[in-house]
Amino acid sequence: MRCLALAAPGTLNLVAAECHALNLKVVQVDADGVHLELNWKEIAFALVQLRIASRLLLHLGVWFADDGESLYKAALHVDWAEWLDFRSTFGIFATGDVVPAGVRENGRKFMGLTDMRFVNVRVKDAIADEMMRRFGKRPDVDRDDPVVAVMVRGRQGKWAFYLDLADPPLTMRGVCEAKVTAPLRENVAAAMVDLSGWRGRERLLDPMCGSGTIVIEAACKILGIAPGCTRSFACERWPHHGKAMRKWLDAEREKAVDKAKTALATGQVDIVASDIDPYAVQAARRNVEAAGLDALIDVQLRDARELPPQPAGTLIVTNPPYGERMGGASVANLYAQLGQAWRSQGVARACVLSGSEAFAPAFDWRQLSRAPLNNGGIDVELLELVPG
Repeated sequence: MRCLALAAPGTLNLVAAECHALNLKVVQVDADGVHLELNWKEIAFALVQLRIASRLLLHLGVWFADDGESLYKAALHVDWAEWLDFRSTFGIFATGDVVPAGVRENGRKFMGLTDMRFVNVRVKDAIADEMMRRFGKRPDVDRDDPVVAVMVRGRQGKWAFYLDLADPPLTMRGVCEAKVTAPLRENVAAAMVDLSGWRGRERLLDPMCGSGTIVIEAACKILGIAPGCTRSFACERWPHHGKAMRKWLDAEREKAVDKAKTALATGQVDIVASDIDPYAVQAARRNVEAAGLDALIDVQLRDARELPPQPAGTLIVTNPPYGERMGGASVANLYAQLGQAWRSQGVARACVLSGSEAFAPAFDWRQLSRAPLNNGGIDVELLELVPG
């Protein structure tokens, strides 16, 4: 079966690399994501193991449509009875390119598809009408928590139909519940750790840790703890395939949990997290404990500008504030203070997620690399910096 692993902006190559590392069969990598050929067992393995991919979708087909009527007909090419019954709720989630109105080669005008809400409605109508025709009842629509989430992705008039195998997305690990304002997404944190090149040999420090997402992702990666080992997935609820998928997923989760228990009992890492905000420290401690990492990650209440001396080789990976915070200091002043403080305390390298153009010049370290990313719709860059 053809599947699509979605990648957040800036992480496509990382997602492709993790798919290769997991020995998943990569068919193609393009702007849509990483295309995979998987059987049901491999899908279960991928759902439990994928760390940077944001979603894993099951491909149903792709058809051309340039107006509501042709889109309706395109949706009818799918045998929806294989995936739904009239008791199952479903939701339609359309994204992608719009199709402007125009004239076909035969001279016939077409209305185009310029509103994704209209795309949602026409696909929903096709599914509901087909189920009504076959079973005499329509399944209910639920966009908040559907049993089956139908993803429709448009590109240059071609509409690909998918089912979301995870829903909620793979970024929801099922562990960290305590959040802070503007939390960092788990897959972005995992990408930051990958891009930093940290392999667990030196201290990793996040001095503005928020709810602890970066340090948790770093520890789980190094210890080999699967991100999906304690969560459920949408495909387990599907009416015709859910029972079989639950069996495959239970087997994969059981293996992953056993491996995690061994890693937690025997693993050794040097990871420190701190924050100036007592609420953030409390949230981070709760999340670290929920992940079973409280014996391995030291969470402290500390101003990032007042770091104690660090062990040789210490790497900082962090997501600093983009607005005013930390005692009312302006952003530029804060960044300058951080650069001075971290240089004087022996930090060897810093990988900083920057959402402000003011960061690099104010921080005043030598830049080795920059990688564009996106966190919650905000374009950011991961800057790799060294004192100098």
